[in-house]
Amino acid sequence: MNTILLIEDNAKILESNREYLEAEGYAVYAAATLKDGSAILRNQEIDLIVLDIMLPDGSGIDFCADIRKQYDIPVLYLTCLEEDTSLVGALKAGGDEYMTKPYKLDALSARVMALLRRVRIERSAPEVFKVGPLTVDCGKRIMLLYDTDMLLKPKEFDLLLTLVRDMERLFSAEELYTLVWSGIAVDKRTVAVHISSLRKKLENSPFIIATEQRKYYSLFMG
Repeated sequence: MNTILLIEDNAKILESNREYLEAEGYAVYAAATLKDGSAILRNQEIDLIVLDIMLPDGSGIDFCADIRKQYDIPVLYLTCLEEDTSLVGALKAGGDEYMTKPYKLDALSARVMALLRRVRIERSAPEVFKVGPLTVDCGKRIMLLYDTDMLLKPKEFDLLLTLVRDMERLFSAEELYTLVWSGIAVDKRTVAVHISSLRKKLENSPFIIATEQRKYYSLFMG
């Protein structure tokens, strides 16, 4: 059972998130301040932190940057912020994902599930591995094709990594939304657009991204 720490000063949101995630099978600790959250973090084994950015006793962004000095725990921000610069700063501080308020509880659960799965896969896999002429460096988050950097964008890397780790498996678009975009996609064409971009970057290589019925994808090496 995964253990989640919620840090949120809105009592209604905190309780709703706690009840929903507990019903989904997670063990949940709840804190309304960074001070209380820090105490729980010191005394409990936590697998993921769901962290509000604006809290009464400080900034969730600063808190995330601080705990990164000691803990390697995935952090999912909850925020009312919409400015790109603020969100970029939050991720640079060590956060892994963010959700903007308001959100649906099932969307929160999907994001938590996907983030935990992604971290589990990344930690269980070798940091650097090769598949044919493709070298995958998970630590640096780069892929080299014939020793040349493919210059993948972040989601392109995540998408291709998902396909590479399970070669020849047929993925539905919905599965890829969950695995790569945490189940949340603004546009249903998102996967198709990224697949198209990857195909161009895999040209003149033995790798083929096959499509079936316009909604299933798999990676083959010819």
